[in-house]
Amino acid sequence: MNCYVCGSRLSEVDYCTACGADVGKYKKIIYAANKYYNDGLQRAKVRDLSGAVNSLRQCLKFNKNHVEARNLLGLVYFETGETVAAFCEWVISKNMKKEKNLAEDYLSIMQSNQGRLETINTTIHKYNVALDLAKQGSVDMAVIQLKKVLNLNPRFLKAHKLLALLYIMQEEWEKARRELIRTQKIDVGDVDVLIYMQEVDRMLEGDDDKAGNSIKTKKDGPSSISTMNGHEMIIQPVRGKENIGLHALFQVGIGVVIGLLVTYFLIAPARVSSQKKADAQEMEGYVEEINTKNAEINELNLRITNLEQSALALQSDLDNYEGTNGTLEAYGYLMNAATAYLSGRQATEVETYLGLISQEFLSTNTNSSFTDLYEYLQSLIGVDVSDSYYASGITYYNQKDFALAIVDLTKAYQYDSTDVESLYYLALAYYESGDMGNARGCFEEVIQKFPETTLAEKAQGKIQELND
Repeated sequence: MNCYVCGSRLSEVDYCTACGADVGKYKKIIYAANKYYNDGLQRAKVRDLSGAVNSLRQCLKFNKNHVEARNLLGLVYFETGETVAAFCEWVISKNMKKEKNLAEDYLSIMQSNQGRLETINTTIHKYNVALDLAKQGSVDMAVIQLKKVLNLNPRFLKAHKLLALLYIMQEEWEKARRELIRTQKIDVGDVDVLIYMQEVDRMLEGDDDKAGNSIKTKKDGPSSISTMNGHEMIIQPVRGKENIGLHALFQVGIGVVIGLLVTYFLIAPARVSSQKKADAQEMEGYVEEINTKNAEINELNLRITNLEQSALALQSDLDNYEGTNGTLEAYGYLMNAATAYLSGRQATEVETYLGLISQEFLSTNTNSSFTDLYEYLQSLIGVDVSDSYYASGITYYNQKDFALAIVDLTKAYQYDSTDVESLYYLALAYYESGDMGNARGCFEEVIQKFPETTLAEKAQGKIQELND
């Protein structure tokens, strides 16, 4: 462990022997982070992936620069089908540690396989469609979509859980149990799955019909002989030797008759019942297949209805479609921005992708990994983008195209709030365009934030002109 002030190796004492900084609390924080990381690693080894995620995120709260924790968290996300979240963690990890980082290998594997990236996008799209159908009450169609999702990505944990929940809603307890067992093979510690399994087991135990048959035997005195014929006990008295042959023949005849009766009344009905049960199971399979076909037919009819609408309206809907609450499109733009940055492209191209993510989505998004990556990319390109917009803004200003100058100079100041020249020339652009209210506000901001600069004095003069 190294000192956070001078970087020297720390000893067992609670202060740095090189610079004298107090590192007692710092050590406790690092120890806590390492403890949560070790706990997450152990949970991941036994496939308690939900517990591993919680422990690793706690580790990152104590030490956000813990590269190994971010890499492992990305692997856990990837194992549960959360590919975008995994990608976010690996991108952040790679920028924290440029060399000898496994995150670079993981990203290279993903980026080298375009087919896998297309499959990921298709999986997310189909899952969002299934979720939307489930919310609308189209359970059968949602089940079909989820089966398609799991064919593409068998480890998509959310899809497994949603499919099991839909089976529970339909009271198909056996199917729900099978789906939950598949889910537990991926993550043994998911609390939702444990709750679902408890409910399914309770319903299945209520349907069990346990029946038992007991056979009572009876002992007779020494003057009788007990024999068994099938499930029946025959008690006969002991006869003399002279009647043994006749009685033996008589008993054989009775045994044959009883055997025929047992066959007719016990064995035959059992076979008929077994055959009826087999026929019922086969019929159930046919009914399920018919329901699946009917659901597919309903889906196709719905598609036909949508296709009958005007081509312009349909194209507009497809262009504006962004998954659930804009999630699909927003994640796509963020992945494109990260890919552009990692590929060494212009900062303005990265900013273009980031600019496509709406502020409404950013304000409602609850995924911290998404927000962390978005803010990190903005901080990386901020100065370069600001310089680019400042140069174009000055060009428009010199050409007296003040409307475009205002747009670019506003962006330049947004990306670098320490650039007094962008703010001053923005005020001049407002002034020249006749917008004296915004011009006064920008001049006053120059004076307030940069009071010791020459441009602050010029701004004071411009405000005096406005007052006069």
